[in-house]
Amino acid sequence: MKLTEIRDGELVVIDTNILVYANQQKSEECTQFLGRCARREVQGIVPLPVVAELMHTLMLIEARENGWIKRSNPAPTLSEKPDRVRRLTNYERQMREFLGIGLRLEPASTLDILEAMNIQREFGFLTNDSLVVAAARRLNCDSIASADRAFENLRKIKVYVPSDLRDETGQ
Repeated sequence: MKLTEIRDGELVVIDTNILVYANQQKSEECTQFLGRCARREVQGIVPLPVVAELMHTLMLIEARENGWIKRSNPAPTLSEKPDRVRRLTNYERQMREFLGIGLRLEPASTLDILEAMNIQREFGFLTNDSLVVAAARRLNCDSIASADRAFENLRKIKVYVPSDLRDETGQ
């Protein structure tokens, strides 16, 4: 289903990539969806593992933009240079903006972690994707917003995806 098809009032668990694509202006649909959440037209829920993943991703994007990392696995490179981590400021501003739009942040519980392991066995999902589904199940939420193709095989949960993703060249 398309991200633009989410009904007013619908409860939707949001995956990290939706937040990143909006932040990086790679999807107008993601940006508009978050605007709908901010206006309370849609009830957007963000599990705390997604918040942590967003913060980590924004830090790495900023470090790449600064030319500090170039490898495909940049986290170890950045972690070896704590002085550079201290100088990152854009991600912090972006996180404060994200926290200010009023999305509902949902902690991960022990039961979510146990359920995530069941979901991993059932679908072969990685940890954060499993925690997104576990949070949705716990909240009796049947909708997830994500661009992740891994969610395509979910049953009993609607997956809303942006249809306008642009590649690195803006196309």
